[in-house]
Amino acid sequence: MNGPAAALAGTLALLASTARAAEPDGGVSEADIAKALGADEAAQAKAAGQNAAAPPAPAATPAPAGRGFQTLNPDISAILDLAAGLYTNENVVKSGDDPQASGFRVQEVEIALQEVVDPYFRADIFLTIPDLNGLEVEEAYLTTTTLPGNFQLKAGIFRAQLGRQNAQHLHQQDFTRRPTINPELMGIDGLRAPGAELSWLTPGLPFYLLWSGSAFSVAPAEVDEPLQTFGGGGRGALTLLATARAFFPLGEATSVYAGLNYARGRTSQISSGNPLSVPPILIGPTPYNDFADNLYGVDLYLKWKPPNQAQTYASFAWQSEYFVRQIQGLVIGGVNTPQLEGGLYTQVVMQTHRRWYVGLRGEMMGIPSGDNINRQYAGEASLTWGLSEFSRIRLYGELRRGPLFLPLDPMTVGPRTTGAAFLQLEAAIGAHGAHPF
Repeated sequence: MNGPAAALAGTLALLASTARAAEPDGGVSEADIAKALGADEAAQAKAAGQNAAAPPAPAATPAPAGRGFQTLNPDISAILDLAAGLYTNENVVKSGDDPQASGFRVQEVEIALQEVVDPYFRADIFLTIPDLNGLEVEEAYLTTTTLPGNFQLKAGIFRAQLGRQNAQHLHQQDFTRRPTINPELMGIDGLRAPGAELSWLTPGLPFYLLWSGSAFSVAPAEVDEPLQTFGGGGRGALTLLATARAFFPLGEATSVYAGLNYARGRTSQISSGNPLSVPPILIGPTPYNDFADNLYGVDLYLKWKPPNQAQTYASFAWQSEYFVRQIQGLVIGGVNTPQLEGGLYTQVVMQTHRRWYVGLRGEMMGIPSGDNINRQYAGEASLTWGLSEFSRIRLYGELRRGPLFLPLDPMTVGPRTTGAAFLQLEAAIGAHGAHPF
């Protein structure tokens, strides 16, 4: 022991011995105090001389400023989807996050901010730039975390739980393009609007059963889009939804997810001019605009994935959806013209290796067919190479047989065969939250 610590110890020892030799009343003489202080000063001087010959000790590194506030930041992530390819005919219906044209495309950029606000709410914000065409708020909503009675409330702008694929973001899709029922029956961007949803999880059952009711204020359709099932009547005319979703585990490797869906709203369609109409339509609502309609749907998802990947990486997923739209009070030219039109798709995705996935999808629109949805068939295939959990490369191709969308020439009304092929690259950075099953 040396330095100031040794000097202090020596001083205390000297004072103790002096106290023992002191007068009976315990007092200490001034001479003893002066002697102790002198010894202390000598020890400090000696320690200072020893320290001067040694290199100075490094200063302690301070903790990074603001380190304690890191947990206040939300989880931030970004996902980039690039695509390169072609359409044999550009005049086909496309969803808002599909490649919008042939060539090289920045299909979508998504930025997500997600965090638990407090013990009562969770916040999720998703900003997207589809096809480099301006910044959009794809979703921004609050979800309760502590409501009693197995209830949960969601409010903001979000994708409706209408079937399976409508609620999914682009990077959750198994194919480069969405199925045709999305733009034809739910809107170019799907059913995504400001609204609120109340869900209730049924207790006491041996399986998962969730009931949901929601209301949305849907914006009118943009010009020259397919007949939109919702959005008519202005923002004040609410679109109402009711769904039931059930999950059944059939073992450690197999599970089934099924849903029933119902929505009621008003149709919306604006045209810039259609040479097939009599008389020709100028910019404005079409004869199918602003009528009450109903949308009915069922969806099914079956997945097989063994829990022990040390034995196999193989997995299998089958997904199907069928939706039909009913417009009972449609009147055109004084004639009641009720419409009943729908479509379906079914797809399988097989994992054949740790990093390889093969997908096949078939579509049939116009079952039944109506004025706005004619009979159409399509087949798509995808081959996905998952380089890691954060990037993948996908090869996609499709063949389609049916009438073109908004034909420029009346002679093109009949069925046409079209195709598309795209190479898609996707990469994700940052902390992105888990997706629903």
